[in-house]
Amino acid sequence: MADTKTIEAKISIKVIVDKAKKRVVYVEADHSFVDILFSFMTLPMGTIVRLLEKHDDKKFEALGSLNNLYQSLKDFPDCYLSSEECKRMLLNPRSLSYDHCRNLQLQIDDTEPTQNYVCRYLFCQCYRKFMSANILGIRNGAKCSRCNSEMALEPVYWCSNDSVDNDGGVFVSDIATFIVTDDLCVEPYTSAITIRLLTDFGITDMNHLEERNL
Repeated sequence: MADTKTIEAKISIKVIVDKAKKRVVYVEADHSFVDILFSFMTLPMGTIVRLLEKHDDKKFEALGSLNNLYQSLKDFPDCYLSSEECKRMLLNPRSLSYDHCRNLQLQIDDTEPTQNYVCRYLFCQCYRKFMSANILGIRNGAKCSRCNSEMALEPVYWCSNDSVDNDGGVFVSDIATFIVTDDLCVEPYTSAITIRLLTDFGITDMNHLEERNL
């Protein structure tokens, strides 16, 4: 998902702030912002650990044993793996939602798009059953685990032109406005929801509120 957008993405949100308590009450946003938030749910665990590992922040130490598991795999001897591609696949897992997420205005996952290869030996089970994940190579020239020949042939996949809709939102409708709270609760915008949030925050004087457009 590391596609580079030719045009710089601009996402606008309206932040409603309680001036007295100096905290965000809620955010008004369109589909672009909510699409990005929902895309977090598509990230594989290995990708989450790898992305957070780049930040030197004690807050991320809560991952604990997952960090240890990820580091153990990085240091794991290749000779004990079933194939040379296993480590690369596990450390840089590909999301099945890539086709949808590539249309996001902001890319969170820096994983490169998947390019699969099968071996050139046409009678190998690898070639005949290339849709099986354990017989695909993700690097040109990797060795086939079935016949040990080079995996340099790109399989042809059929994909419907309707699989990804380039119009509107990626995950949510582009005709609605949404409310996002500071604890990442997301709901379609309605007056009833804003009143409920203001009541929950104990806000009775609208003069205590400030709108900030970001």
